[in-house]
Amino acid sequence: MVAFLSLFTGCADHYYRVKEDTVHIYIRKSDAKVIYFASSLDGYALHKAKKIDNHTWEVTAPAYVEFKYFCIADGVIYLPPCRFKEYDDFGTENCIYIPGM
Repeated sequence: MVAFLSLFTGCADHYYRVKEDTVHIYIRKSDAKVIYFASSLDGYALHKAKKIDNHTWEVTAPAYVEFKYFCIADGVIYLPPCRFKEYDDFGTENCIYIPGM
């Protein structure tokens, strides 16, 4: 049971699934037409999220390294509900992915 629970982190609107060495980040935002993902992994370059159903978007990243991230939904910065956050140099928040947490 503990192993199963460790595969899922977050809340219903935002959660992770770790599969081997990749973390799949799911964002539920049914009103969005397009979502971009930006992370500290590559200097916050924008990556288009994949829409997997009418409500859910998916992006992937390495599962073994900590990183900070946020999203842009329909041109507006969107921070999904996340367990770990920090303020950036611009006074806004970023989510933090911590492996194993």
